[in-house]
Parts: sequence; C-alpha cells; structure tokens
Amino acid sequence: MNIVDSLRRGEFLVYLVVLFITSLLLMFSMYLAFYRIYDLILALQQPEILATAIYNALSDVFLVIVFVELIDTFITYIEQKRIVVYKIIDVALVALARELFIYLAPVNKEFSFEKALAIIIATLVIGVIEYLQRRIIPTERRRR
Repeated sequence: MNIVDSLRRGEFLVYLVVLFITSLLLMFSMYLAFYRIYDLILALQQPEILATAIYNALSDVFLVIVFVELIDTFITYIEQKRIVVYKIIDVALVALARELFIYLAPVNKEFSFEKALAIIIATLVIGVIEYLQRRIIPTERRRR
C-alpha cells in the first residue's frame, strides 16, 4: 500500500472527526443563541439589562455564523481535496467581526484600548486580504 494513500485516508478521517466535533459545537451554539433570545424576550420588561441581553444574543448568533462558515470550509475541502483560501479568510473575518462587536460593546466592563486597537487592525488586515483575494480570483472559480 502506498504511504501517500494511507496518509490521505488518515487525513480524510481526521477531517470527518473535526467536522463532527464542529457540528456538535454548532448545535451547542444554536442552543445558546435560542436561550439568549429567550433571555432577550424576558429582558424587554427590564430596560436596565436590555442592552446586555441584546449583545449576548448577537454574540451567540455571530458564533453560529462562525461555525456554519467553518463547516462549509471543511465540506469544500472534502469535496475538492484542496484548501480554499478565501473560505478560511471568510471564517477569520466573521470571527474577528464577532470579537470586535463584543469587545467594543458599551456593556463591556473590561475594555482596553490596546486590545481594541489590535482587534481593529487585525480585522482591517483580514479585510484587505479578502478584498485582494476577491479581485485576483475570478468569480466563477469561487462558486461551488
């Protein structure tokens, strides 16, 4: 048996396990998102905690989006047998946007200007990479 074929099979199995784990995490994050939306509905009668409830719900919805994008990246890799860079950039951009949204929230008590600046710079760098990637790769090659 060829060693490269064995390594490819092992890699495929590892990706299936990672896909399964990511799917479980997606289910947990969806549970959290629905739970936070329930908390948000309950917070409508309490204006003092409404802002925190909104940010918590949006944070969990962003987390669901990150997991959906990550699963899409794994599925694309399994289908095409190659890493699609723009999908990884999309996941990174959504994850950084979530972090930026959470960290810059007015309800964040642990705000640090340096950390906020680092998150903003990282988001801008990934955004520029995304822009350049979309300009270089023709649209028809990015479609599934």
